[in-house]
Amino acid sequence: MATLQKIRSKGPLLLIVIGLAMLAFILGDAWKMFNPNGGAQYVGSIAGEKISAQDFQKELEDYTEIIKFGLGTNEISEELNNQLKDEVWRTIIRDRILEKESKALGLAVSDEEIRFVIEQGTHPALKDAVMFCDNNGNFDADILKSFIPFYESIDRSSYDAQTLESYDMMYKFWLFIEREIRNDLLGAKYVTLVETSINANAVTVQNSYENRIKRYDVLVAAMPYSMIPDADAVPAAQDLKAAYARNKERLFNYAETRNVYYIDYEILPSQEDREALAEEMNDYTRELEESEGDYAALLHRALSRQTFSEVARSAEYLPLEVVARIDSVNSNGVCGPIYNADEDSYTSFKLIKKVDGYDSIQYNLMSVQAGTDAETARLSDSIFNAVKAGADFEELASKYGQSGAAQWISSDQYEPAALSGDNAKFLNTLNSMKKGQVENIAVTGANLILKVTDVRKPTKKYVVATIKRPVEFGEETSSKAYNDLNLFVAKNNNIDSLKSKAEDAGFRLLYNSNVTNQSYYIGGIARSHEALRWAFEAEKGEVSRVFEAGAANDHLLVVAVDDITPEGYVSLQQASRSITPDAVKEIKYRQLLAKLDGVKSFEDAQAVEGVQVDTIKFCNFTNNVYLPSSMVNEPVLGPAANKLANGEMSSPVKGQSSVFVVKKISDDALAVEFDEPSEVYRVNTLSRARFSSQALMDELVNQYDIKDTRYRIF
Repeated sequence: MATLQKIRSKGPLLLIVIGLAMLAFILGDAWKMFNPNGGAQYVGSIAGEKISAQDFQKELEDYTEIIKFGLGTNEISEELNNQLKDEVWRTIIRDRILEKESKALGLAVSDEEIRFVIEQGTHPALKDAVMFCDNNGNFDADILKSFIPFYESIDRSSYDAQTLESYDMMYKFWLFIEREIRNDLLGAKYVTLVETSINANAVTVQNSYENRIKRYDVLVAAMPYSMIPDADAVPAAQDLKAAYARNKERLFNYAETRNVYYIDYEILPSQEDREALAEEMNDYTRELEESEGDYAALLHRALSRQTFSEVARSAEYLPLEVVARIDSVNSNGVCGPIYNADEDSYTSFKLIKKVDGYDSIQYNLMSVQAGTDAETARLSDSIFNAVKAGADFEELASKYGQSGAAQWISSDQYEPAALSGDNAKFLNTLNSMKKGQVENIAVTGANLILKVTDVRKPTKKYVVATIKRPVEFGEETSSKAYNDLNLFVAKNNNIDSLKSKAEDAGFRLLYNSNVTNQSYYIGGIARSHEALRWAFEAEKGEVSRVFEAGAANDHLLVVAVDDITPEGYVSLQQASRSITPDAVKEIKYRQLLAKLDGVKSFEDAQAVEGVQVDTIKFCNFTNNVYLPSSMVNEPVLGPAANKLANGEMSSPVKGQSSVFVVKKISDDALAVEFDEPSEVYRVNTLSRARFSSQALMDELVNQYDIKDTRYRIF
């Protein structure tokens, strides 16, 4: 019963609990509803199996309420919205691939395994289930086991809508956690199966042991590629073709990309817009001066960027224009409009009062509720008098089922918010009290007994009504900008004309390469997805119409498709820039190799002009070798010297940063006896470390031929 009562008591408070504790869950593992798909049927495919827009929408809608509930808002930023769409896509891909692979292998996770994990209470996902945690913040399976049957048999007519909503959210949240645990266990089984299939053979184990214990001292004669000027190593067509062949496998394009030119025309306010706002602010300033209350409504009507709070605020939470003038204004005095050229904004404010408060306050709190208001008042007076007389606050609170423990609150926890009513009454009372003072204040449905036990940093605070408005462009300014750009595009509707005339016409022309259809933006401009969608439906060389974009529709965008790189291997022409350094290096290698032609001994190598000589001690097959003369690591030097006999010199080696020859001076071995089981374990551990769950999933995604066409809908 005690556990069930704990669940019941948490129901009405869940709005606060989840709002504070679920942000990590929301940002990393949940997503929001998207706009209707406008008739499109599919958002992509996995190995030819299509993913319907309806299925994708259902996945999103299942978590919409949780997200809104957790964030405490009906609005989600465009950036977060895009993150959530990507997250749900990745999750669908992961889950479907894992389901197919596991089914083929006969892998599954049983309900008994889930129950065992829940009983253990140590799975990382459980730490997010705050509503099922004990007072120490640890997951308590007993709370969960009491809640599930309680929720499934609940009489919904016995609870108010808010409490029912809280219980529903608890249940939905738990289903999400349970699904994550199941998928995590299934993924762990799959990874374990792959890892345990990797076992070293006897030859590998023996080579690993020998390469690890052998070490040797060597002489190195190196010729850095930097000796050859780049101007003397300009690659010809055949050099680029050879470099392309060497690097072809890393030139595979897993998704179509496009290179685009675009005009980003930011709409800025005109002087007429500035003058119009100044006149409007004069009117609101007169209203502010005449007003005697309901400042929140006035600020809302005036479209102020600064909210009104009945709780006094420190200067750091007020606009700089206000802070600079507030101490020269009398109570109920008005100042403004003030123009801020740096922000291009106007500000007017009315000082309602100045108060003395604190940066931080430590206090005891007890909530008193009885059958009627009169009984509540009598009981609270009795408790108030007892505390004033010296009764122990926490001991007294415990008699009424409350903690009463001292707690700290700092101004940065509440001053940014727009507070009124009981919240304002509570906080203003706290700030007015002195250390050791006790107060009894009446709020809606209860009385609060407060005792201030400590304070920090006395601070001057202000109750001030501030109207702050940035200058924004008007409809006339917006129309002129649109017409100007539209006229230019009409006259220059091909990519060559756009490129040659945009700058002269006063339009900024930019370039965005390797744009994918999952980018959401052109050039990082907010709300430019419509332009992105156009870019992936257009042909090479096409120029778009004028798009409205920007967070406040304050950008106009024109896009031209310069090049299209389809899925598959990048062409030699498209890869030429990325493979040129390799082609240059190859040319320099051949030139340096020619300088070493005829070298028969290390002494001959030393005599070659430009050679840098180093003595390296304790080289090893498995470790990079640092060359002091050129201050670089050469990963192939150790292997090159490994098979040499003492006194033997290698043939020229193509290194990472130089061409070199190496001569082994001496060798020895670490005094480590061969222990086959330990060596097998070591080799297997190193080999299996390459197969992380993410690496496996990435490889599976590549093999499953994923097509992502969400851009057509979102």
